[in-house]
Amino acid sequence: MRAAAAPPNLARLHFAAFAAIFCVGVWATSFGPALPFLADDMGMSLGAAGLLLTALFGGSITASGAIFFRLHRINNRELNAAGLAMAAGGLVLLGLAGHWSVGLVAAALLGAGDGLIVAAVHGIMATTSDDVPHAMNQLGLFFAVGAIIGPVWSGALLEATGEAAWVYAGVGGLAAASAVLAISVPRPPSSEAREPGAAAAIVHTELLLMAAVLFLYVGAEIGLGSWVSSYAREAAGAGIIVAALMTSGYWAALLIGRLVTGRLLADGHRAAGVLVTAIAGAGLASVVLALFGGTLAIGAAAAFATGLFFGPIWPVAMGIGSRRSPGTAPAALVTIGNSGGLIFPWLQGLVLASAGPGEGIAVTAALCAAMLVLARASAREPVAA
Repeated sequence: MRAAAAPPNLARLHFAAFAAIFCVGVWATSFGPALPFLADDMGMSLGAAGLLLTALFGGSITASGAIFFRLHRINNRELNAAGLAMAAGGLVLLGLAGHWSVGLVAAALLGAGDGLIVAAVHGIMATTSDDVPHAMNQLGLFFAVGAIIGPVWSGALLEATGEAAWVYAGVGGLAAASAVLAISVPRPPSSEAREPGAAAAIVHTELLLMAAVLFLYVGAEIGLGSWVSSYAREAAGAGIIVAALMTSGYWAALLIGRLVTGRLLADGHRAAGVLVTAIAGAGLASVVLALFGGTLAIGAAAAFATGLFFGPIWPVAMGIGSRRSPGTAPAALVTIGNSGGLIFPWLQGLVLASAGPGEGIAVTAALCAAMLVLARASAREPVAA
C-alpha cells in the first residue's frame, strides 16, 4: 500500500517510527546492569527482581492484544505517541520506586507503552512502505542500535552515580522527546477494519512448532541479555562498566547475526537449515559460557557467540511459521513468542540467585536444547507451496 503523504512527509513519519523503536531498544537492554541496583532500591532479592521483566512483558502483551482486538481503528501515529508518553512515565516511576510494589506497577506501565509502540510502528511501516520486508528490517536495525547503547548508558550512569533513578530519568526524557516528535509528524493512512474472523490464523504443524520455538527464544534472548551482566560480575568479578560492555557486545552480535541472515537466505540457503544451525550454535556457545565464564575473556567471547547465533532465530522462525498464512500468522507468532518473556527471564534470575551464576546461564542452554528439538521436527515438515 502506497502512502498518501508526499515523500518528505513520509520521511518524517518513518524517522519518528525509527526514533520510537530505538527508545524501545535502549530501555529493553538497560535492565542488564540496572537489575541489581533496582533490587536494592526496592528491597527485593536479585532473583525476585526478575519479576520486573515479567511485569514489563505482561503490560506489553496486554497492550498489543488490546490493539489487535479493540484499538486497531485508532491511528498509528496517536498510538505511537501515547505509548511513548506512557513509557516515559513508567521509566521515571521505575527509577524513583522505593518499594517492589511500586516497581512492578512502573514496569507494567512501561510494558504497556512498549506494546503500543511496537504495534504502532510496525503498522506505520506496513501501510506506508512499498518494500515492507525492507522497512521491517530497518526497524530491527534501529532497535538493535538502541539495544547496544542501552547497557553502556545504564552502566556508565550507575558507575558514576550508583543510582538507577538517573538511568531511567535520562531514558524517560528520550522517550518524552520522541513522543513530541511522534505527534508532530503527518498521520499515516488509518488501519482498515478487520473482517470477522480475521484474528484467526490458519493452524498447521509448522505454525505451532515455530510458535513454540519463538516462545522459548524470546525467553532465552531477553533472559541472557538481562542477566549476563550480573553473571559477569558474580562469576568473573567484572566491574560495572566491563559487565555492561559485555552485555552491549551480546546485543551487537545479535545485530550482526541478523545482517548475516539476510545474506544467507539471499544466497539460497534453506531457512530450516539456517534455523537448526543457529539454534545448535547458540546452545553450544551458551554451554561454554556456563562452564567457563569465570574467565572473563572466555565469557565475553561466549556471550558474543551466543548473540551471533541468536540473530537468525527470530526472523527465520517468523518466516517459516508465516508462509502458509502470511496475513494472520505473524500476529499470532509475535503474541505467543513474547509470552516467553513472562516466564523465562524471571526463572533464570531465580536460578542464578539461588543456585549460582553457572546454573543460571545453563537455563539458556536448556532452552536452546528444547528449541533444537522443535526446529528439527519442523525441518522434516514438507515445504508449503
